[in-house]
Amino acid sequence: MKKFLWSLSVVALVGLVNCGGGSSKEAKELLQKILQFVGIPQTIIVNVCQDSNRNGICGVDELQAKVTINKGDSVDDIWRKIALNSEGQYFLETYNPKLPILLELQDASKVDYDDGKFTLNFNGFKNYEQNETKEISLLESMIDANALDKNIADKFRTLTNTEAQDKYYAMLLDTLETNINTLRRDGFDSKTAVTATIKEMGDETKANQEIADKINSCGDDQSCVDKEIKKVSDELIITEEESNQIIQPTAVPVAGGEEVVYGKWVKPSRSVCEGSGGRYNKYDENDCVATWENAKSICSASGGVLPNIETLRSVVTDCGGESYTWGEDDYESKRYRNINNEAYQACYKEKGFPSSNAYWSSTTGASDSSYAWRVYFYYGSDYRDDKTYKYYVRCVRGGQ
Repeated sequence: MKKFLWSLSVVALVGLVNCGGGSSKEAKELLQKILQFVGIPQTIIVNVCQDSNRNGICGVDELQAKVTINKGDSVDDIWRKIALNSEGQYFLETYNPKLPILLELQDASKVDYDDGKFTLNFNGFKNYEQNETKEISLLESMIDANALDKNIADKFRTLTNTEAQDKYYAMLLDTLETNINTLRRDGFDSKTAVTATIKEMGDETKANQEIADKINSCGDDQSCVDKEIKKVSDELIITEEESNQIIQPTAVPVAGGEEVVYGKWVKPSRSVCEGSGGRYNKYDENDCVATWENAKSICSASGGVLPNIETLRSVVTDCGGESYTWGEDDYESKRYRNINNEAYQACYKEKGFPSSNAYWSSTTGASDSSYAWRVYFYYGSDYRDDKTYKYYVRCVRGGQ
């Protein structure tokens, strides 16, 4: 079979020369870099680019996997510009190798959204040397997302059985696409779904690294290989329960502005907050503060509802904190333990509750309907307060 090269052409280099790291001298030198594709079929590759404006999209003014046909090119000239060579390499000419790299893929046969399109993110090259090679694979995407250590990834990309290696890479891609479908179905946008999936798969790969040794111990026994790879797949698949626990922030457009979505949690936009009687507190995480009645309206306008008290309490316990009602027996010791639990303090903030005050729930006081419950995550406590008081608002999608 004839070997072809896909030359990634330099498009609109003016303006890209001084972007990113490196000295002016380094930035002006045209460098040839090599992208080594591993475990990703050529048939689903749509585009490769350097993300010069870091917006997560291959723009027309960025270095792309694009064939430039010049007037007077012979057939041989054209063939030399096209396609992946037999070693799975693309050659990239660039003035700034440290820019992020985007890989746009399309697999409509397996991904049910956006005509099967999705994008993987990679860090740029490490240096300004000629012919530096960077691997483009799902494992490398996990490493670049800080979800997996290189030494653990190496265990899975150096399997001793060639057929096992191929099956492992095929399983990774199939699992990635399955997880994207799961998260998209649960309301995640494409960028969030891919980012969260890569992180979860990296975490699970790290937790199950011993399976690489088990695959190697199978030798040429393919039934054994298949069994061990199935174990990896089962761990990497995101269940519906796990999907509900994934909190990956992203900004999404809505009428009148943007909302920040943390998985199922929605942080109201400023326009929605203020348009429904709330106040946007620019001094505390730019968060929305409102009375209880206004909080309900804000959540309705944000496409969700105000969460009930049990849902808010579950954030405390899911993060390893102790949920309690202010004033109950032993509440001071529970408060002390929560305040000094660093993992808990980091967790609830990652879930989308960073403000230093309490958040409203939808649950009204049983004995007095003018009161409602709220949760103060810093302490892990809940308490009833007058509905006319102003607390922070976080909305939930898909139920309470």
